[in-house]
Amino acid sequence: MKKQLSEIEKKEFSYLINVLSSAVNETSAPLPYDGINWNRLFIRAKACGLDSAFSNTVLSLPKEYLPDDEMVKFLKENINAEILIDSNHSYEIEKVLSAFENYKIKNVPLKGYFLKKEYPRSDYRSISDYDILFDINQIDLVKKAFSEIGYEFLHNDGYQCHFQKKPYMYIEMHATLVNKSNEYYPYLVNIIDSTVKRENYNFSYKLRLEDHYLYLIVHNSKHLFTGGISVRMLLDIYVYYRNHKNDFDFDYLNEKLRLFKLETFEKRIRGIAFNWFSPDKQKITFDDLEIFILLSERHGRLDAGIMIGSQKLIKSAEKEGKKKSKFSYFLKSVFPNRASMAGPCPYVNRFPFLLPVSWVQIWLKRIFVYKNVNVKRGLKNRFSYTDDDVKYYRGLLEELDVNNIDF
Repeated sequence: MKKQLSEIEKKEFSYLINVLSSAVNETSAPLPYDGINWNRLFIRAKACGLDSAFSNTVLSLPKEYLPDDEMVKFLKENINAEILIDSNHSYEIEKVLSAFENYKIKNVPLKGYFLKKEYPRSDYRSISDYDILFDINQIDLVKKAFSEIGYEFLHNDGYQCHFQKKPYMYIEMHATLVNKSNEYYPYLVNIIDSTVKRENYNFSYKLRLEDHYLYLIVHNSKHLFTGGISVRMLLDIYVYYRNHKNDFDFDYLNEKLRLFKLETFEKRIRGIAFNWFSPDKQKITFDDLEIFILLSERHGRLDAGIMIGSQKLIKSAEKEGKKKSKFSYFLKSVFPNRASMAGPCPYVNRFPFLLPVSWVQIWLKRIFVYKNVNVKRGLKNRFSYTDDDVKYYRGLLEELDVNNIDF
């Protein structure tokens, strides 16, 4: 597992963070350093899901500091593409909410829907899907509303219902904010009852400011156990806290953080976010946690997520007096059990003997449709991590005081 950055990587990440700070604070773009590799910087920004903010800010540089003409053209085309996607998203999500109004479906848009509004430009904050909280008792109406406006129901994986409208729209309808197995479930299960009706809507609601911030913190902490926290997650924390800190009920917020045992986590993550992105206080230390975040791209590190999953399987088996290994986890990832396959392939619930068919279906899709299979990387991630890597990751969790998972 990569734990260190080279000097050139530190220089690149420092410049990227400074550019993103300029984007969200609407300040002058930082002048580039000598020998800058614009293509590599763009790839890093794209991996974080922040390429529009990066592109627009770089193009605001004085003429003599701009990239070459070819790169300038590429950045402009990227901005135009992101604006097109963003406009499509905005139109479609309001169309969905309008359909919910017609069917009297109570809904609470989450995360990306509101976070996009916190940025100077909505295209700065790209999203891969929309999350909406709803009452599971209205699922039939929800399916009817989506069908009416051209969405396809994909599957239900227990507490989420997935809908898609190609090419850009993917919506997850959440029956709860977190899975029932999550330790925060008892505190968040009835959160829909304390939401506030949104202006100009009859059935669309929003979380109160403090609850939305708490949800961001809970969501980010959950990502620690699936691969890590990303630069964009920290930028979300920065813009949301900056924009609303004067309106927060801190007695309520701090009480909830104590109840959730996330005081240390929130303080550390918010501290890094403000050190990185505040225009008057930029400081990147490149300690273990900061390096891990910088390498986590958009949703976290795949190698870390696989290591965690593997170790959880091994430790769980040890508690039951059984013996599992990295190879056991490899087999499980190649041939998932019926519960794991019930989401993408619902027919396995009714016909368990078709489980092998579902494996073939999923792998054919991954190889020929999604084209996201990298055998060499997959094997490396599953077999190359060491005890030192496990110790390193546990150290990060202990620092954040969220070491509440056995792996």
